[in-house]
Amino acid sequence: MRFPRVIASLLLSAATVVVAEEAAPVLNIRSSTFTVVTENDKYFAGTDRHYTNGLKLTWLGETNLNESYPFVQTAAKVIPWMDPAHVNWRYKVGFALGQNIYTPTDTDTTALIPDDRPYAGWLYGSIILQAQLENQLRLVELSLGVVGPSALGEQFQNRFHDLINVARANGWANQLRDEPGLRLTWERRYRTWQWQGSSLPELGVDLVLRHRITLGNVYTHAAGGAVVRLGWRLPADFGPDLIRPGGGNTPISGGPKRFGAYVYASSEVRAVARDIFLDGNTWRDSHSVDKRPFVADLSLGLVFQWPSFRFAYTQDYRTKEFYGQPRRDVFGSIGFSFSR
Repeated sequence: MRFPRVIASLLLSAATVVVAEEAAPVLNIRSSTFTVVTENDKYFAGTDRHYTNGLKLTWLGETNLNESYPFVQTAAKVIPWMDPAHVNWRYKVGFALGQNIYTPTDTDTTALIPDDRPYAGWLYGSIILQAQLENQLRLVELSLGVVGPSALGEQFQNRFHDLINVARANGWANQLRDEPGLRLTWERRYRTWQWQGSSLPELGVDLVLRHRITLGNVYTHAAGGAVVRLGWRLPADFGPDLIRPGGGNTPISGGPKRFGAYVYASSEVRAVARDIFLDGNTWRDSHSVDKRPFVADLSLGLVFQWPSFRFAYTQDYRTKEFYGQPRRDVFGSIGFSFSR
């Protein structure tokens, strides 16, 4: 059985368990959000290297914990950070499906490029649990997937290149080998400060802080970051996010009754212990490079939001991720969220 089918089977089994628990109360989903995030280094960057494409589809539904199925209540109790005693916590449960693609700079040659990062694809499914109380968000995301040919990175990239009449990447024979991937992420976010204008109360500024721990054979790192937002009718949420562990899935929450818009600047620093896309396969010999222990992102973005729809564009500037990397990387991120 190929790994993509395994991923689909795992997610389907999890969903079946949720739906099939006859003893559980009816799951009361008060609202739900579907989010699509696409990232590419062609978006206002014009490159085609390193982290070259990402796609993540996420569904999240909001419910009360005591109206959730027993497996959700049990998970909230046993997972660190997810068992708050306050009765007003709002819970969201959901699923995601995503794919990331990585290539070296020179995609014309078929030869292995030893001093540049490996070709790699990462195809995964995630189960997500979030808890929010006013200005605090706690989330956990468990991702299961595959790194290697079964992640379909070569097929997705080259067929898309054929569609837009761009030269194919020719070195995929050197990609990382098939390996099952596990990634478990805990994250907290805080809206620590807000300001509203006195003469223009719809004008606002706020500050969101976050910290995260990710464990697994795909990524192991600790991260911290901050977001500053300035705009018209700022929503009481935590803003859009990039495709990363725990990211790319923040739903519309407490959004404006009318049109709103804002700009934002975001930063994050990660202490990296493991990155399979640089370190190479865990249990097999493969191409690898010498990664840097600290990586930082600076993001600048623009958001337009209506009561049930949000559009976000972000330009991300990432520091060098491995020794010998000649230039930092830039990529764009486009996100659409629909709520009902």
